[in-house]
Amino acid sequence: MNKGYIKVVLALLGVAVYMQNMAFASDSTSSENSSNEESEQLLTADSEEVHPKLSTDPEEYEQRLHPNPEENEHLLCTDPEETKQAENVMAEALVHLQDHAKHTDDYYLYSKVDDRAIIHFKNFNGTDIGKLELTILNPNCYDDIINMIWDPSGAKYFDDSFIKGSIFRIYNKNLGIIEQRHSTGFRWDGHYNALAGKAQLSEDTTAIALVSSNINDHDRKNSKNYINPIVESANSFTPEIDSEEDIKKGKLSKTYINLVGFIIKKEPDCVKITYLISIDANTYFFVLNSIIRNAVYNKILDIVKIRDIFEEE
Repeated sequence: MNKGYIKVVLALLGVAVYMQNMAFASDSTSSENSSNEESEQLLTADSEEVHPKLSTDPEEYEQRLHPNPEENEHLLCTDPEETKQAENVMAEALVHLQDHAKHTDDYYLYSKVDDRAIIHFKNFNGTDIGKLELTILNPNCYDDIINMIWDPSGAKYFDDSFIKGSIFRIYNKNLGIIEQRHSTGFRWDGHYNALAGKAQLSEDTTAIALVSSNINDHDRKNSKNYINPIVESANSFTPEIDSEEDIKKGKLSKTYINLVGFIIKKEPDCVKITYLISIDANTYFFVLNSIIRNAVYNKILDIVKIRDIFEEE
């Protein structure tokens, strides 16, 4: 196993799921004249009190969860057709997330960290899907887990490669386009763009999903015609975003998210998390699939760290 390749690919896979934990603006995004009062209401997260282990500065955390709506109004999508298309893509992504999460019949066991952290893989449409089944023995941490995943800086608690997250488009209170940066261990950093969404499946179950498409971020060097092998509707979703200058100049490597998602379920005595990850590492053709799979496996191990944060001693 070429450890150098593993290090490079692992660094490229900064796919720890996060989302801006603010309400994503008015559902009527086609209106450019929404009031400041409406923006204040819809750009404020409905999160619970932060878990004490996650921040030594509650005021700073609260500030991240409740950003100034006036500073984010320019992110609201005013194109109803684009908004509808984004909603359809996320609807399909959530269907695939639930379908691939519901059992392991077509997966093979890849690693058993312990009885409460089991990792499987399978091949689907020519791409790997990794699956983690994680149990956290603390039923009271359900809301806090969701809050951490939605916190734009939440990934820093379990992903050492995480740098920062940004939001570039807002469609509705649970849907937007995000960009996440991660370190590679070399002179350049990596990033990905993805449509990110959240859905409450039931009173005690929440899903969060990420999916990439050919988002035009004006990257001069990374102009691959990406085709999503899982979420078919994503392949006709081509929004344009105004990315930062270093991305426009092609200074960052780019990863694509075929599908990444969490299904978080509260049980009477625990919280169960099913985590799926399928990526296009956008690496050179001579990088073996087994090396990429091993790198994805290491990213799944980052998700296992969530248990250490929340588990009761």
